[in-house]
Amino acid sequence: MTFLMIVLGVVVAGSAVAVGALLGPVTRRMTADVKALAPDQRAEAVTATRTMLMQVGSLVTVALSLAGLVGTFYFSSQTVSLETQKQFQARYDKALKDLRSSDSSARVQGLYELEDIAHEAPSFAWKVTLSIAAYLQDRARGQATPRPHLTVEAALTVLGRRDRKSDRGPVSTGPVAADGVTLRSTDLSGTDLRGIDFTDATLPQARFTNADLRTAHFKNAVLPQARFTGADLRTADFTGAQLDGTTFRKAHLEGALGLPTPDRKTPPTQK
Repeated sequence: MTFLMIVLGVVVAGSAVAVGALLGPVTRRMTADVKALAPDQRAEAVTATRTMLMQVGSLVTVALSLAGLVGTFYFSSQTVSLETQKQFQARYDKALKDLRSSDSSARVQGLYELEDIAHEAPSFAWKVTLSIAAYLQDRARGQATPRPHLTVEAALTVLGRRDRKSDRGPVSTGPVAADGVTLRSTDLSGTDLRGIDFTDATLPQARFTNADLRTAHFKNAVLPQARFTGADLRTADFTGAQLDGTTFRKAHLEGALGLPTPDRKTPPTQK
């Protein structure tokens, strides 16, 4: 509001100065050569000159007003943008604080709040992705938290639903313990999941296209119609896993354990 008042004051003052100059010194200078005319002719000449200058002055005033409005709009939009960014930053900081909570429900809430922020503010999307990956890496380093599977499951869910267009580099979770989690149709394609432990996990229709899953554990995991196209599964362990309709096309399978067929593609279960 203060900025707007300043702009309007400048426009009004500038217009007043311009009109005064046009009706005074400028008019006298432009009509200096009509002194030899008769009084009535000189008056007409001065009036005509002032009329023309007033029209010019009106155009100048309009131009100044438009410039002021444009400046005010730009300033206001920038102010709103900065305020919005501050609000998202405050939400982001609060979500990170929730991730450090000893309460598992608070951690889950923080993860889904980060997902909302990434969707609402694309400029935060990559930072959110890195924060969630870092959270999983902390779990991989053995940072103990109560009921870790709930938060690991939520973190992988959010990571799988991210907009990959915002990624600016590789995303790595580290060898996180994700045993027993349930992830339905989760897309972790292209993610570095080396050493992740999906023992006893339920992963129907999960997508791991081009993911790095070296030394990963899928023991007794339920993987119907999961896709491992192009994934690096060297020395991964699928012992006891349910692989109905699971696809391993073009995957790297050197040293992988527990895969039932040479072509690495299991047929759907016959009913």
